[in-house]
Amino acid sequence: MKLLRHRRASEMTEAAITLPIVLIVFLAFVQFGIVVYGSQMAKEAARHGARVGSVAQTNPAGAAAAAAYSFAKSALPIGDPQVEILAPGGIVGTELRVRVTYRIPNLVGGLIPSGPYEVFGEATARQEGW
Repeated sequence: MKLLRHRRASEMTEAAITLPIVLIVFLAFVQFGIVVYGSQMAKEAARHGARVGSVAQTNPAGAAAAAAYSFAKSALPIGDPQVEILAPGGIVGTELRVRVTYRIPNLVGGLIPSGPYEVFGEATARQEGW
């Protein structure tokens, strides 16, 4: 009986030491996944905005910015996406370049250093016309 109590005590000690480490590693994986997802969504939002702006007949830069912001906000609701128009297009054949930037908060707090994490995506499209 005494041996069984010692075994339970050592199991509880092992669990008390191991569980926090496993939780920190798990939260680090979750944070990393959110950062990678944010990077992909920033690129996709920029691509979507550039495509919408390239086919707009009036105010292509405004259409691109609105489309990119709308897509970015719906794709990753945490943080506030910033949309920049780097080249406005407007004339057939010119470039329309869009950059979307996310500031992804550090959801794990002080357990993982750094943060917020800034990721961005850029896309370029030629202005179309007919």
